Amino acid sequence: MKAQNFNLSNDTFNKIFPFYFFIDENLSIVSFGRSLIKLLPDLKVGVHFSSIFKFNRPHLDEISITNFNELKDQLVIIESNASNSISLRGQFEIYQQGFLFIGSPWFNSMDDVIEKKLILNDFAIHDPLIDLIHVMNNLKNSRNELKELLTTINHQKNELKNANKEIHDLALFTTQNPDPLIRIDFEGNLLNTNPAAKKIATIFYEEKPYPIEEFFKHIIQKVDTTTNLWNFKVQSNGKCYSFDCISLFEEGYINIYGRDITNDRKNQEEIRKLSLVASANKNGVVLLDLNGEIFWCNEAYQEIEELDFEDIIGKNILDFGSCKTTDKSEREKVLKGFRNGYLFEGEKNSIARNGNLFWYKTSKQPIRDKDGNVLQYFAIIEDITLEKQNEEQLHLLSAIVKNNTDAIIITNAVGETEWVNDSFIELTGYSAKEILGKRPGHLLQGIESDPETISMMKSQIDKGLPFSCEIVNYTKTKEKYWARIHGQVLHNKHGEVIKYFATQENITYEKEFNQQLVESENRLKTLITNMQSGILLEDDNRKIVLVNHAFCQLFHIEAEPHQMIGIDCNLMAENTKNYFKNPEEFCARIDKILQQKKLVITEEVNLADGRVFERSYIPLFKEKKYNGHLWSYDDITLKKNYKESLEAERTKYSNIIANMQMGLVEVDNYDKIIFANQAFVDMSGFSIIELIGQKATDLLVSKKNDHIIKDKIQLRKANISDSYEIQVKIKNGEERNWLISAAPNRNLNGKIKGSVGIHFDITEQKKLEKEKEKLLYKLAKQNEYLNEYAHVVSHDLKSPLRSIHSLLSWIQEDNDKEFNVQTQEYLKQIGEKVEKMDSLIHGILMYSKVESQKRNFENVDLNEIVQNAIDTIHIPENITVSIKNTLPKMEIDSFIMYQLFQNLISNAVNYNDKQDGIVEIDSTESQKHYTFSVKDNGIGIDIKYQTKIFEIFESYSKNTQSTGIGLAIVKKIVDKCEGEIWLESEVGVGTTFYVELPKQYGRTKY
Repeated sequence: MKAQNFNLSNDTFNKIFPFYFFIDENLSIVSFGRSLIKLLPDLKVGVHFSSIFKFNRPHLDEISITNFNELKDQLVIIESNASNSISLRGQFEIYQQGFLFIGSPWFNSMDDVIEKKLILNDFAIHDPLIDLIHVMNNLKNSRNELKELLTTINHQKNELKNANKEIHDLALFTTQNPDPLIRIDFEGNLLNTNPAAKKIATIFYEEKPYPIEEFFKHIIQKVDTTTNLWNFKVQSNGKCYSFDCISLFEEGYINIYGRDITNDRKNQEEIRKLSLVASANKNGVVLLDLNGEIFWCNEAYQEIEELDFEDIIGKNILDFGSCKTTDKSEREKVLKGFRNGYLFEGEKNSIARNGNLFWYKTSKQPIRDKDGNVLQYFAIIEDITLEKQNEEQLHLLSAIVKNNTDAIIITNAVGETEWVNDSFIELTGYSAKEILGKRPGHLLQGIESDPETISMMKSQIDKGLPFSCEIVNYTKTKEKYWARIHGQVLHNKHGEVIKYFATQENITYEKEFNQQLVESENRLKTLITNMQSGILLEDDNRKIVLVNHAFCQLFHIEAEPHQMIGIDCNLMAENTKNYFKNPEEFCARIDKILQQKKLVITEEVNLADGRVFERSYIPLFKEKKYNGHLWSYDDITLKKNYKESLEAERTKYSNIIANMQMGLVEVDNYDKIIFANQAFVDMSGFSIIELIGQKATDLLVSKKNDHIIKDKIQLRKANISDSYEIQVKIKNGEERNWLISAAPNRNLNGKIKGSVGIHFDITEQKKLEKEKEKLLYKLAKQNEYLNEYAHVVSHDLKSPLRSIHSLLSWIQEDNDKEFNVQTQEYLKQIGEKVEKMDSLIHGILMYSKVESQKRNFENVDLNEIVQNAIDTIHIPENITVSIKNTLPKMEIDSFIMYQLFQNLISNAVNYNDKQDGIVEIDSTESQKHYTFSVKDNGIGIDIKYQTKIFEIFESYSKNTQSTGIGLAIVKKIVDKCEGEIWLESEVGVGTTFYVELPKQYGRTKY
């Protein structure tokens, strides 16, 4: 296989080895893992290895480059030099002229992981540390049960072995079996025989007679007993016998199966089959041909495979169940073995139909004829699930003991060490070779080891009793450590001591922590003693544990605090209850608090002398068990009086503000509403609950006006007051106009904390102003339209134009052959100019009607209006006019809508230069408006003309029929309907006109 080169990114390498670090040839830190920095915050690139770490294993007196080269291919344990030492286990690899450390931290418990603020993502997915910690915790809890469990398993294993042997013997040496069955040991001594064998007194072998006891001692010397199966033939009592011998090495004996082969050979084979089936009736027995197909099986095999006899017969034994083999090459190997007469034995697991896993021991042996040819095979399938389970359980327990983080040692009956686990070696520093055969106490105990504890352990061991103790022990390098030892005595079934078993836990850090805890408790007592609050600490029986001077002063107690320790607080509460305004209520409340055992923070208590105290209650628990409580008392009389005066003033001014007829609002620097009076609530439509905490801009001001508020907030922050108008939207969706007078708001320190605004609703005034402007505008427009009409259009022009047109027609008809081509062209141009003049006059009249004609409002179906307009327009065959969707119905004047669509569609048709012209009419709907569009793919309109085309007589097309009035009429109609018109156009591509009209346009709008 070709070797693979792995180039990992920094993130990938960090993910796989989050606690790595790399040092160069000068032993300076070059880089380190993302999780290592969590454990060692002071770790930095460039610092020397020795300033951060020291070696724990192997111990090195001097750290040098030479030592590092010798560390390759061995387990290394290093510790940090910091006070909160961290251990790392791993290995050093030489890499790029430096040394790469790959490993992980070592913790004794999950509490250590939490203390270091590590999470699962800080460890590599493959790192077994977290699982090991869980296992260690479980092992710690099950330590005391280990001895009983091991003893029980060994006992059960022996009983099972004996039971299996007894069952096998009962099946093997049945009284009904007519064939001789014999068991001998490997020296030829008879161990057991069945009744048929007892009838055989003398055996003739190779024509020599032997007493049966002597024969097997003779034959055992002539055969190879190391083979699993061997055979010999003898005569006795006038009969011929063939004996098959099976060596059972683990059991220490040989089973000999005799068969009477006196009858002819044909019956002999069948007798042999039946004999084998009967000899193994407790296990599954199968007879099969040389291709593996089953032609007979016993009931035990049917139970193993959970199939009926009919479902098994004819199947290949390699296709299912306990002997299933799917690998093609393996199947060929087995079938070849069948044909060559090989023996097959093995163990295999299988999952039954109920989902459980079973183990089977299988044995397949050939059946031969008299010439030794293989005729058939028989197989024995034995259920060994229970044995496997016991073996696995024993293996698991052995692994648990071996990998236990606590040091474990096992000695013989005289106290000499027989076995220790890796944790013991790691803790003590001794190698297994140095420990085995030695007494543990001689190696581990030293000058500070307590003699009484040593004597107690010896006494318990002599009595065969378990013990637990804490003692100072010493490592090989004479480093002192505290150990918690649990010892057990192991007995055999006769109650005799056979071994001693002990676990040793390193509790040095625990001892140091307890010492620190005592010091912390002393500091806490000093702190409580000098607190300004009155502190009373009681135990779970309400006896005083601690009280400070402030408590005595609050309750006028003359005794010193230390003199009160041990006093019953039940009696003291009864004696001092009259200090309080409601004595009985005070006692009842105390009883309720103590009964509930729940945290109480700063509840007020009134005293008889007028003082007011704040009382707090803190229940104390140790390992989830109630362990007492702490009372805290503070005199808040002055603070209470000041607060009540302040509240009275606030109430007075709040009432004044609430009854103002103007809306008053207070906001913070982020525009969040802090206060609003009732007048503002009425103006906005929002309740106080809906206003408080909300941003005023988000609640009331539209996005197009929110920049006004943002500018005003900046003015307030600059200490500037002003007034301004703004349009808002109140809760019901109505738009209102407010006049706001606002000023900055300051706190007690003079710092601006927001602003205060007074709000006036000026909506009605604004409406009057708007109506006035509209009226003036309408009058001005009417005057303008009248002037335009008076100066440009006269209805009397229509009659002369018609006469001119008629005369031209007569002249052309009477002189058609007399006029030359040029004269004909002149007459044609005169006709076209007359028609254009007529169209112009017609347009002016229509333009005037839009303003002057009386409106007739009705429910108009715009689909009919548009269709009528299309029908009256001359549309060339190359242009298609279509309505994309159903148009709405509106209450409006049908005449002006006809004029609007007729002019837009005519404009789209007249200015379309495409071979396949398209005109599309469409509409969309919003909450308040309808928007209509007329789209074409015509010549388009240059952007510089797009605002001028709606002016009367403005035309920018070369089309001779253009009058410049059609779009002016459309614009005038849209303006009168208070709508909007705009267009989107691209020269050479086409134009889309958009008309937006209000849905609720009514009669009062004209």
